[in-house]
Amino acid sequence: MKDINGFLVIDKPAGITSHGVVEQVRKLLPKKVKVGHTGTLDPLATGLLILAVGKATRFSRYLIKQDKCYFVRGRLGLSSDTYDIDGNVKEIECPEIKKEDIERVIQDFKGEISQVPPPFSAVRIKGKRAYELARQGEFFEIKARTVKVYSINLTHFEYPDFTLEVCCSSGTYVRSLIHDIGKALGCDAVVAELRRTRIGNISVEEAVTIEELKKKGVEKFLVPIEKILPFPSLSLDEREAKMFRNGAKIKSDLEEGVYKIFSPKGFIGVGKVSKGYLKPETVLLNVNPGKLKDRF
Repeated sequence: MKDINGFLVIDKPAGITSHGVVEQVRKLLPKKVKVGHTGTLDPLATGLLILAVGKATRFSRYLIKQDKCYFVRGRLGLSSDTYDIDGNVKEIECPEIKKEDIERVIQDFKGEISQVPPPFSAVRIKGKRAYELARQGEFFEIKARTVKVYSINLTHFEYPDFTLEVCCSSGTYVRSLIHDIGKALGCDAVVAELRRTRIGNISVEEAVTIEELKKKGVEKFLVPIEKILPFPSLSLDEREAKMFRNGAKIKSDLEEGVYKIFSPKGFIGVGKVSKGYLKPETVLLNVNPGKLKDRF
């Protein structure tokens, strides 16, 4: 069986979990090929979901911490245990809210903010996921965390709905953001629609649908590992490449940071320059990246 490796840039539909997308893609591939996601989307959400296939799964961790952008439609006057419209929703009274009220309030959510993840989230509490405890009716507290909102803009308002364009750091819960904005308006709000439009430098405009994968096959849409990884490139000669593959440190005067590493034959892994040395972090063996279509 030939190697099948790379990333899939998918436009996830609503009504399915990220794991559900993984399972659908897995059925389109030989049984022994690994498939995993690089960060989840709620079942309600649509948009950009990046899957790792084959040896690309070893590099998933480098995408999880990327910044992200969303379009989100919030609905005022509703409260939910999940902070979205799929949860246990209750109507609540709101004061009269105008467009300028929202525009004023969202200014307080720019930059570094303290945020508590929703009760129904994947945050671990004493070894269990918060959503597992919430489903069991157990009481628990989730600690606030600091996240960063780079930009937040109101794109539409027609009470009770408002639409925001948000770009934020990894780990930001948009459901909590909408909930907190609702509370700041003297009301509450839930997420009615959510669409992820960007992860790092990758846009949903470059994504394919599950239907396209089923019609044309997964391999047609695989993106080479090195095309997705968000690091500068570093080329090594044959001797240095052999040292890198064997786990040896290589002297380097480059700026400290993480690099995509190339031998004369192609991409061989990810390394980190620190204290004057290049150290291997993740090494890729026996993959010819030239066989994968360059879609970027």
